[in-house]
Amino acid sequence: MNCSKNLWSLLIQKKSAVCAALAAGILVLLQAAFTVLEVIVLQRFLDGFSSAFYQPERSLWYVAALAGMYAFRYFRVPLLEWLKGSIALQLRASLDHLIIRKAERISLVSLENAVHQALLSRLQDAPEKRCANGLYAILEILGGVIQTVGVLFLLAGRVPYFLVVILVLLGLMVIVFRIIGQNRVKLYHARQEIGRRGDYLSGILFDRRLAQEKKLFGYTSYIQKIYKEENIRANRKLLGRIFASNLVIWFYDTITFLFFASAYLVFLLPLSRGEINIGLYIAVIPALTRLGAFFVAVGSEYLPTYQEYRACLKDITALEALEEQFYSHTANEKYETEGDQAKQRPVTFHEIRGENIVFRYAGSDRPVLNGLHFTFKAGRNYALVGENGCGKSTFVKLLMGFYKPESGRITIDGRDIQEMTFSQLQRYYAAVFQDFNRYDYTIRENIVMSALDGAAKSQMERAAKEAGLDEWTASLPDAYDTTLGNLTEGGVNLSGGQWQRLAIARMLYRKAGIYIWDEPTAAMDPLAESRLYTAFLKKRAGSLTNIFITHRLGACVSADEICVLADGHFVEQGSHVQLMQKKDGLYRRMFEAQKGMYA
Repeated sequence: MNCSKNLWSLLIQKKSAVCAALAAGILVLLQAAFTVLEVIVLQRFLDGFSSAFYQPERSLWYVAALAGMYAFRYFRVPLLEWLKGSIALQLRASLDHLIIRKAERISLVSLENAVHQALLSRLQDAPEKRCANGLYAILEILGGVIQTVGVLFLLAGRVPYFLVVILVLLGLMVIVFRIIGQNRVKLYHARQEIGRRGDYLSGILFDRRLAQEKKLFGYTSYIQKIYKEENIRANRKLLGRIFASNLVIWFYDTITFLFFASAYLVFLLPLSRGEINIGLYIAVIPALTRLGAFFVAVGSEYLPTYQEYRACLKDITALEALEEQFYSHTANEKYETEGDQAKQRPVTFHEIRGENIVFRYAGSDRPVLNGLHFTFKAGRNYALVGENGCGKSTFVKLLMGFYKPESGRITIDGRDIQEMTFSQLQRYYAAVFQDFNRYDYTIRENIVMSALDGAAKSQMERAAKEAGLDEWTASLPDAYDTTLGNLTEGGVNLSGGQWQRLAIARMLYRKAGIYIWDEPTAAMDPLAESRLYTAFLKKRAGSLTNIFITHRLGACVSADEICVLADGHFVEQGSHVQLMQKKDGLYRRMFEAQKGMYA
């Protein structure tokens, strides 16, 4: 993926954005030229009145020229704002494509990193406006520098010591701008982090799914207290930085105004000596006023905006540098060139094997999985059990390629999965997770989300039936086109169990070689869970490979093989009958303890 290290690489993706940027640049350059030209025209207009050869016709031309320049200055600001808004809209399309495409490829390890989450949060906060404002700041600084050089060129020969004043001011700018820029970047990151925490607390207060628990436990006032304390603490932190930044800006603005105010007095000396005439003195005053305003705007507006733009581009570059899920899609990848029907065919395999797998999380000394070996045969059903925190979900993420092992390897029919592109590996698997997603769209869209490249309607209805949704869906007025959730007015709210069945239907709709059930039935009672598994396995016996992860060991009875995970590896493997024959076996102890709860 190509890194977008500058604004131009973003702009050139949209022809209209390039045109808008060029138009804005022309407006700024014209403004700079007109500032210098205004001094010349106004001086000649005023000198004409004091001349013995006064020419009214020429004065009219000067008046027309001045009127045109003033009119341009009047219309320039709204035109620039319109162009800036147009550029922001075009950049939004480019940035949305870049960010979303990259987010699709980011590895799960990167997504689970808190620093990377903060990065993604910042890039969701109108990056296109920061880039468009940054372009505007660059153009304004460029235009201001040109008009400053032009005015100084007019005055250099007549008031050379005024150049000393400007050089002192520029030296001061270099020092102050560095301080302002550093403070602005710190404020930028602080505001984003504070906003992210505030959004989280606000979500707790207003999320519909938490309403029952809030009502029951009555913790709303406690969260409000935390929210208030967080705001106070955040505001204190921000106010301190804002005060320091504004103090530096105020000092710079004051010095700038004093410099340019003294310029009026500085020019009185050459005026009294006859080195400059009254026309030039009066004409240069508006130009100096604008230069003073420009230098103030650089410190208070343009440079801070530019620093935020640089910080935004740095975030974009950091995003593009994040690790992707295994390898990127390649142009010559066979999967990329296949048609939709080919993509819908499940990938067949004979054996998945794990050899001496070791995995530990970043910053942890103890491996979650250590020396793990396994072999899964096609067409068989496996149950993965173990105590909480033993590494079951970690194992599943390794199996599906979301994580990379520290050592060892996982192969499918002898091929290391890390030698596959992630898109190839994806075709082997369909899964439903314990923390499955809930989409506030139609039932149909919720089911087909797992395979959007054109499966038959009958396949969608079959998946719904196997998940136990068909009868309930048929009772709804719009059947599979019924909208769920509160995103749309009139949306239907589902129970936890119904959402789980919908997630299971989404998994079953996808044609795959291996189906992974990662504790998807927590909201169902044990009997409903057992009936669901039994019915599914009966209908698709021998045709699919299933891996069930569950704490309810009664659901494991139908599995061909049960794998008991402990101490980083499988300590027991076998059928329910075989494992129950081990008197001191971990599975037997867990099963009998759980059985006693229902006695």
